[in-house]
Amino acid sequence: MPIAPYPSKSKGNSDPKPISIWHRDISSLFRLKYAPQAPIKEISVFCRKLSFLLGAGIPIKSALSIVSEQLPGRGLRRLMPKLNARVQQGQSFSDAIAALGAFPSFFCGFVSIGEATAKLPQVMEQLADFYDEQAKIKDGLTAALVYPIAVAFMMLGVIILAITFVLPGYSRIFAASGAPLPALTRGLMSMSEFLIHNATLVIIFTIVTFIMAIIFATSKPGRGIIAQLALQFPITRQGINYKLTQGLHLLLSAGLPISQALPLTEDVMGNIQVKKDIANISAVLKTGKPFWVALSEVKYMDPLLVGLARVGEETGHMSQTIDKCQSYYANSYKQAIKRLNKLVEPVITLVLGIGLGIIMLAVILPTFELATIL
Repeated sequence: MPIAPYPSKSKGNSDPKPISIWHRDISSLFRLKYAPQAPIKEISVFCRKLSFLLGAGIPIKSALSIVSEQLPGRGLRRLMPKLNARVQQGQSFSDAIAALGAFPSFFCGFVSIGEATAKLPQVMEQLADFYDEQAKIKDGLTAALVYPIAVAFMMLGVIILAITFVLPGYSRIFAASGAPLPALTRGLMSMSEFLIHNATLVIIFTIVTFIMAIIFATSKPGRGIIAQLALQFPITRQGINYKLTQGLHLLLSAGLPISQALPLTEDVMGNIQVKKDIANISAVLKTGKPFWVALSEVKYMDPLLVGLARVGEETGHMSQTIDKCQSYYANSYKQAIKRLNKLVEPVITLVLGIGLGIIMLAVILPTFELATIL
């Protein structure tokens, strides 16, 4: 691009005007470039309805107008006018979805495959099944975590009430009678006095700690550490193997080679470390190494998946092999979630019983001591 000549001095103006290098509106610095992500459940419903309409022969422009009025949630419904406007203006469906920035890249890539192969109704049906399964898994994990968290808060509330309201009454009674308190009760009484006299500091400390934990968890180093810790649990590794094979099966069955399908599966993974490892595997594939060799270098990948991937590459039936893998991991992962639900309940009950037992002892023991003295 040619550089504009610097303005020379003229008789009428001895001082040349400086050329401004700032060509942007300063308000653009404060505009947040954030696109709300469409919820998984709503994506599943959207795909299911759109697949039905397209399969019935309704063109995409009319189908989007109909679907936008039938979506249950607000998240995707707010995006539909923009999506519909882009398609009505002549933009392709896949380009319009990608431009919104609210849909996963995996979704956008698969939709573009459907448009290129003229199989968009079938593709939308497959995506509906895929995201419906993802939503069920997410709900199962959420259900497994809600119970222990609720019980933990309840136990904490009972302990705080007992320490701050019940035990101080015993302390006054024993002080009047001159009887010594048991060691367990004295320890809880010391904790009670500390909480009562420093309640403001304790609340401030709790809030600050909670905020700092959120900031750390959302920061890049924090997400990396949490991702590494999550990979230490067997259920997390099972979920990763399942999501990878599920995404690969969907893309390979559409005719994509493994080198193009693998990068799209990064978006399916919620773990930042797994995304990095998949990107590394994609880079290794470009050097000419087989997929199963690159996969074997990742520690948390199941040896069964590595072995079957090798068989699939050597026989040229990678899509069928990955299909069998994803079926196996689907059953395995669902069973693991059920076992987690069954295991959490007795563990939480045991912990709750121990905590309440300690409080009851701290209350009952002084009663027996007082009865003996009287």
